[in-house]
Amino acid sequence: MAARRASGAPSGRSALPIGDPRARVHVAAVGFEVERVVEPILKDWADRVYLLTRDGDDAAAPFLKEILRRLRAAHAGLEVRVEATAIWDVFGALGQLRSIFERERRNDRRASGVLPLRVNVSTGTKITAIAGTLACMLWRGEPYYVQVSESWYTRRIPRVRRVNDVVRRVEPVGVYELRSPSRDLVEVLEALDRAGGGLRKRDLIRRLGLDGRRPDDPRAASPSPQAQHSRLRHRLEPLQNRWGFVEADRGGRGQVRLTEQGRLALALFGGPRPAGPTPP
Repeated sequence: MAARRASGAPSGRSALPIGDPRARVHVAAVGFEVERVVEPILKDWADRVYLLTRDGDDAAAPFLKEILRRLRAAHAGLEVRVEATAIWDVFGALGQLRSIFERERRNDRRASGVLPLRVNVSTGTKITAIAGTLACMLWRGEPYYVQVSESWYTRRIPRVRRVNDVVRRVEPVGVYELRSPSRDLVEVLEALDRAGGGLRKRDLIRRLGLDGRRPDDPRAASPSPQAQHSRLRHRLEPLQNRWGFVEADRGGRGQVRLTEQGRLALALFGGPRPAGPTPP
């Protein structure tokens, strides 16, 4: 785990800007917890925190209000950003997390001299916990789990109380690196997605530009139909057999379809996402 700021750090300091490699950045999904969200952020003297919340009617809104009150009262230099997130949809949650990692320039897991973005995987929904762990496996993230010894939740009507959780300790969560498919394979997934999830092989060849001359040898003749299908097969085989991201019919006239795993891969590895909402 990266070295932390001393507990006596001044509370009046200004937060480091977005994208600064030295900035201590936390992400936490908001559910029916308060201390589990607040204490790790304050203990780490974070520069910035992203709170992921359900858009619209949210039963956890009182908890978000209390979290914001405590963070702003305890740490004047902390920048707090509230991000509407699809907390029950793994694709939406991953897309939101990816946007945050990219904004903070923590999307290169091998980058040196960059503090990892810390993700609380003990709060929010199971979906946000899974998405947060996956994001840390893919990019420069550090998931952690906040253990509690006691909690005071009513099972039917969640209410903010003077003490909601007694935090025992914050445990790092070990993750392995998750390798991504090469860019030419991701282009296949993107082409299928733009077409609604499926294409005939002939159409997919055309959309990927596999029916043209090679850029490194413009004087060469256009490839034969057999060569074009060979080019496509070279891409489809790992996507289907190794990754399970597509299903492909046999024969040159068959269809190629995006699987649910392929849609998930697009949320992880697809093209750049737009920046998220600004803080309230």
